[in-house]
Amino acid sequence: MSRTRTTGKLNRTPARAGYVYGSAAPKIDYYGESRKKTRPAASSRAKTAARRNREKAAHMNPGYVVFMIGILAAMVVILISYISLQARITSSVKDISSLESQLATLRAANDEKLISINSSSNLEEIKDTALTELGMKYADKDQIITYSNSSTDYVRQVAQIP
Repeated sequence: MSRTRTTGKLNRTPARAGYVYGSAAPKIDYYGESRKKTRPAASSRAKTAARRNREKAAHMNPGYVVFMIGILAAMVVILISYISLQARITSSVKDISSLESQLATLRAANDEKLISINSSSNLEEIKDTALTELGMKYADKDQIITYSNSSTDYVRQVAQIP
């Protein structure tokens, strides 16, 4: 195979391709025709595509248009319901957080009140008041009745205990 050296140009013979010295080799045109002649210009291709698009738009089927309007309406309904659901969820989260803060406040107040009640009541004082002022006394042995329950549930009294 013989190679011919040219001055940076392509040997354009249809039978064989030549070697190009340089940074990039252009695409070989085997038929000797110029690409500019066979391809339309970019602006004329754009005009042709625009003309085809206008023709397609002009020949839209009425059933297809009704179908697309129905799909669009369904999408709008779904999006509106989704947005309203998101708004309800957001308001519920805000309500829950405010109720949780109220619960924490009430629990703290309840704990404080329980501590104050427990610290203010003295069992010896209560026993002394019950025995002296109210005339209460301890139960005798004959007044105490024991009852054993086989279940660990609860006891319901349906009659007087003798």
